[in-house]
Order: sequence, then structure tokens, then C-alpha cells
Amino acid sequence: MLRFISLLMLIFATVASQALAAEIIVEQYDIEIPKAFNVPYHGLYADAFPDGFSIGIGSGLCYVGRDKDGARVFYAIGDRGPNADAPKYLKGQGKSEAAKMFPAPSYTPSYGAIRVADGKAVLASLIDLKNEKGALISGRPIPLGAVGSTGETPLDDALGVLDFDPDGLDTEGVDIDRQNPRNLWICDEYGPFIAKIDGYTGRIIKKYTPGKELPMIAATRQANRGFEGIAVTPSNKVLTAIQSVCDVDGKIKESKATFIRLLLLDPETGTVKQYAYPHNRDDYKKSGDAMIGDLATISETRFLLIERGKSADGKTRIPFYVIDLADATDISGVKTADGKELETLADRAAVEALGVRYATKTKIMDITDLGWKPGKAEGCAILPDMRTIAVTSDNDFGFTFKVVNPATNDAGEVVDKVGDYTTDGTGQIYYKGNAVDTKIELEPTGTASKLWLFTLDKRLDTY
Repeated sequence: MLRFISLLMLIFATVASQALAAEIIVEQYDIEIPKAFNVPYHGLYADAFPDGFSIGIGSGLCYVGRDKDGARVFYAIGDRGPNADAPKYLKGQGKSEAAKMFPAPSYTPSYGAIRVADGKAVLASLIDLKNEKGALISGRPIPLGAVGSTGETPLDDALGVLDFDPDGLDTEGVDIDRQNPRNLWICDEYGPFIAKIDGYTGRIIKKYTPGKELPMIAATRQANRGFEGIAVTPSNKVLTAIQSVCDVDGKIKESKATFIRLLLLDPETGTVKQYAYPHNRDDYKKSGDAMIGDLATISETRFLLIERGKSADGKTRIPFYVIDLADATDISGVKTADGKELETLADRAAVEALGVRYATKTKIMDITDLGWKPGKAEGCAILPDMRTIAVTSDNDFGFTFKVVNPATNDAGEVVDKVGDYTTDGTGQIYYKGNAVDTKIELEPTGTASKLWLFTLDKRLDTY
């Protein structure tokens, strides 16, 4: 479904105290998903999902080109699949660890082509990801203790323990190889990993891992905050963005880090450079709240970047920036005077005193000012006119979860936070060590993935 909106965005120049008008044209689409692409579901709450789960698509996006009939074609990728928060898993001896519910545990992360034509955006194809040997992977977490493990134990919808998947991926970005357009580059939140894949078959050609092909500091990403965006430059270098500031010392809640790391991989030489992206730290309650949504290439050194998150006043902000790495410093191996990571410094001037130059950034727009309603913007692509930006959000597979028959705490208050409960793998839920009748149920939302097009009044390469 398409809706056109012409909005007048007023940008206030604080120095000159003048308002400059810039017209941005917005096209709004709900991504139509044929039922043939739905995720089969036969679990406890299958009666509420007679057609399975609607495929989640839009975690990452790139532009492919025009089809023969004039349709605009994009590649979009989904994430690790249907999942929900779960009680902490009691491993034994009173110890508990994070857990995640996977109601369709055999789901394979997938990507496909979206065609925009005749007032519709329709998912036209879907390809499953496979490991280097051609076997289907899943979105379940990689084993505990492995490099890049999130520390989560996978549970089914009855809270039984599932197997880990050594090849598991939580995919979040996609772009096209510039040397061979048959191949794609994807990124993941678990490892975080980068992978080059055969776009025709979904088979991984080469996987890049922290501590091997990638710097080990990438593995200090916050859990489920790994690589969130990927963009391939004209010379075929691969830029990825860690979603949030790295947890370099286990004190992420207190972190006042002034930047988020960007990694630039040169597949030809295997070298990796790292850059400091200055998120707008003062706009958030804490530095760890700032997130990057996706990246798209403008030139060899310039990129479009989504920054998003809840601001200090609780409002959602999704600004878009043009960033430039031309004069930025490669911070690989750069540490403080006492040998600590740069994220431990709370003052940008202190980082710059070490000879570090940050990436520069220029704000283009905040799409929440232009009518965007989803809380997340996860994929972006730039069309050839250099004025039109495509943005996607996924639908979280069309369901949410709720706490049924919640326990009450000592103050008589309802306990509705799933992580306050524990489970032992038998399906029983406990609160403070006592068995309770609480359940974590799934229910449909009917939410569609979104694809919006924003056409600016001037080219992105002029910012």
C-alpha cells in the first residue's frame, strides 16, 4: 500500500536565526508478504497463528536497480527469526543465565528481493542462508564460551532447552559486492561476524570472525548490539558499524564513551581499519543507549548513517547523517596513557589529545519529524539519483509476547518483566525461587514491515 505525503521541513539556523524551508517527498509502503513466505509454526500458541508467522524482513536493505518493467528492486534481509524474551535459565547450583525464546527454532535467516511498483512494495523472492558447506543455518545463539557468544540459552515456546547452533547468525545488514554483483556482503550481531555470500544460493563464501580476520575488540559489543549496518564502497571495501558503544570493561551502564566504532575491511588485503563515530551522547540518558541503524555508501569515504534511540526525555529520535571518514584517524590499537581502551574516556577532548580525529557528520533529517511511526529504522539504501533514501523497519515476525498470571512482589506489585523470572528447562516458571503459574504467551500484532522513500531537495553528495 502506498501513501504520498509532501511535508515542509523547517530547519532552524541558530546562528542566523532564520528558518529555511526544504521540501521532502515521502512515499509510504507496507511491505506485502505472500503467505508462501510465512514461517511455519506448530507450537503452543499455533491456534493464534493459523498461517504461521509473517516473515520479518527489513533489518538491512540495499538497492539493486530497475527491473524490466520499471519496478524499483531492493534486497532486504531479516534477522535471527521469531524470538521473544524469556525467563532466565537456571543452569544449576543456583546460577542463572540469560535466555531467549525461539518458537520456530529451525527458522533460517533469509533475504529476498522487494519490488516497488504500481503503488505496492511486495516481497518477490526469499533465499535461506547456508554455511560454507551448503547446510542451512539457524538464528539460534552460538554456544556459550565461543567467540561472540551473547551468553543466551535458547529455549522453545514451552521453555524447554534447545541446541545451540555453532553457525547461528543474527543478520542485520546487506550490500552488493562491487567486483561481482552476484555476491553479497552481510553482517551479524552475534559474533559480530561479516560474511561474503553467494547471492544466488545463500551459501557463505567466507566468514570474518573477531580474533581472526577482525579485531578482537569487536567482540566486546553489548549483547545483541553487534554489527548493525554494512556498506560496500566503490573500490569494494566493506564498512560495518557496531550498533552501540563497546562494553570494554563490564561497566556499560556507567559508560560515558564518546563514540561508536566503525570497522572498514579491505577484503583484498585482509586489513581492517577502525574509526570513531561521535554519537550525540548528550541526547541520551546514558551513552550505551545510542544505536546505529544502518549504513549506505555515498562515495569512497562518505556514507549515510542512521542513528536512533530513546532520547533523555523518553522520545524516539531517528536522525540521519552524512558521515565522512576522509580525515578520520584509524584508531586500531590506540589506547589511553594507562593502556585502556578509548571508550573508557568520558571527554572527547581527552580522546582527541591522543591524536584521534573523529568521523565528521552532517545532519540530513530526523524521520520522526516526517511522520515515521515505527520505533526502529533498521535498513537504508540510496537510489541512483542521490536524492532518494529508502528506509525499512521489520515487523518482528508479526507477534509479541505477554506475561500471563504474573506474580506479585513483596510490595504487592505485578511483576511484568520477563527477566525477573527463572525457569529450569522443564517449562516451570519461578519467581524468587518459588514455582508460580505465570506463563509467557505469544499473540499476533498484525504489524507489517515498512518501506518508506524520502526524496530530498538536493543530492546527498552535496552535503
